[in-house]
Amino acid sequence: MMSQLAVHGGVPVREKPIAPSGERFGDEEIRLLTEVVHSQKLNCNCGTRVREFAQSFADYMGMARGVMVTSGTAAIHCALGAVNLNPGDEVITAPITDMGTIYPILAQNAVPIFADLDPDTLCVDPRDIERRITAKTKALLPVHFCGNSCDMDPILDLAKQHSLAVVEDCAQSFNAKYRDRKVGTMGDVGCFSFNQYKHISCGDGGVAITSDDQLHERVELFSDKAWPRSGDRRDHRFLAPNYRVTELQAAVATAQLTKLDWITDTRRDRGDLLTTLIGNAPGVRPMRVYPGGECTYWFYWLRVDEAIRADFVSALRTEGLPATAGYIQVPVYLYDAIREKRTYGDSHFPYGYPPFRDPANEIEYGEGLCPVAERVLREMVRINLNEFWTEQDVRDAARIVNKVAEHYGA
Repeated sequence: MMSQLAVHGGVPVREKPIAPSGERFGDEEIRLLTEVVHSQKLNCNCGTRVREFAQSFADYMGMARGVMVTSGTAAIHCALGAVNLNPGDEVITAPITDMGTIYPILAQNAVPIFADLDPDTLCVDPRDIERRITAKTKALLPVHFCGNSCDMDPILDLAKQHSLAVVEDCAQSFNAKYRDRKVGTMGDVGCFSFNQYKHISCGDGGVAITSDDQLHERVELFSDKAWPRSGDRRDHRFLAPNYRVTELQAAVATAQLTKLDWITDTRRDRGDLLTTLIGNAPGVRPMRVYPGGECTYWFYWLRVDEAIRADFVSALRTEGLPATAGYIQVPVYLYDAIREKRTYGDSHFPYGYPPFRDPANEIEYGEGLCPVAERVLREMVRINLNEFWTEQDVRDAARIVNKVAEHYGA
């Protein structure tokens, strides 16, 4: 007979909730930071650590060159600046992501187009990308969601067929693999984030990697006001922002990179084990990884019927598994700023501005645009699995999920 849920007065699986923790930053970060301070060179154009880290990260990923910048947002902006979008161009991307994916598109006066998701991976669905390609489409921006990889082969095929640039948003998916290829190495540019909550962090920072020499040169220029910093004449090549990062951030990132294999290997193993252990839980839809791929679980999510989600989450928590309902509340196209096109002053530029766009056939964002994305956000349950979880933590988490699922699935 199924045991009574703790939320109904039964005995919880865990007396103390699962709450593994550990120090992300330590002596090596302090040592390298101290070296930078003693060098008296904190600016990346005075020191060497920013360039060294960018190259080390590119080498680690198996790419030719890297450029370190202030954030993952900045990395995407530099990548889109490098592919040289024109006003009114369309960039197809995912509807469940951070605004850091969307801002760079609009900052280049291009228009974000949202393609729906694969409901089992929550990564963008190549079939829906194809449906949304128009004559104005100039780039694809797949978001590798929550440690998982997008289905990249058909995305790359579409890009080749339509002569589109591919910029990979890898902020949540360090070391994730698709058919034995790492995310960030399959498109034209791969973009990563080092903010506080990513797999590795230097507080805030990002990197763009590529094996295309011309793209690398433009990414590097775009990150530094398009100033080549060579020759005897100050000559800015084109309009570009300042996304220079400091030597201090590069020092921390350098120490963090040495830990990345352990972090992602541990998360992969813990997440895969959890999926295996809850695979038969009634009414529960765990994360799916494409065959030949590897997920590195930025967090772990599962889906349950939206009608029971609130009660399901409450029961998980009472049993000792901290969990939350959902991720973001709605797809980004339903954010007020996007839906109402709050861009430049009161202009809404580039929306509706000829010759870039046709006001009679203007893009509108509203409910129903990506029905899978809207539905899964109402069904998602989030579990903050990380590298400090023990195998026993995973097994206890699985016991909890199965216990609660058996109650609601009975």
